[in-house]
Amino acid sequence: MATNTQFNRVGSDAVTAERSRRSRQTTRRRGTPPRGVLRFATGFVLIVAMAAAGFGAGSYTRAARSERRAATLQAELEALQQRVAGDEQAAAGERRHAGSVVARANDLQRSIQRFGWQLQSVPSEAQLAGLRNQVAEYATCLSQLQREINGLQLSWRIDATNPSADSFKVFTSAPASAPCSAALTGP
Repeated sequence: MATNTQFNRVGSDAVTAERSRRSRQTTRRRGTPPRGVLRFATGFVLIVAMAAAGFGAGSYTRAARSERRAATLQAELEALQQRVAGDEQAAAGERRHAGSVVARANDLQRSIQRFGWQLQSVPSEAQLAGLRNQVAEYATCLSQLQREINGLQLSWRIDATNPSADSFKVFTSAPASAPCSAALTGP
């Protein structure tokens, strides 16, 4: 059996062995940080790296969406530029057409003004009726005037001693009627 000293030695050996295990665990090399600090720093760096990777992945997906959106907007811009070019050509055609319409309208306006002047120079229906009546009166008096002209005679008297008493007299043997004389001389 074992004696008390043996137990003490065994116990002390166990205590010594335990201490040496602890001391090996806590012993560190010079210039190296303790293991707990190292684990904490490693964990922190790992968390930061994972967060950065998450932000990077999110940024990458946002960038991809932005690029797709930019490509879509670029295509829309090109389509709008083509539409604007077409609209500008159409507007230029419309301006040319409007210019020709304005020119035709100005020509038409000048024609209307000329026609208006011509209308002003054309006698009215009342003026034409008055002219017809006057010509008809002259026509009725024409035969009487021819007789009067055929019957015209001239007589004169010249006094050489008294020139102020000289006279010339035109007379007719067939004078025109009073209405014809009034028509010819006017009212």
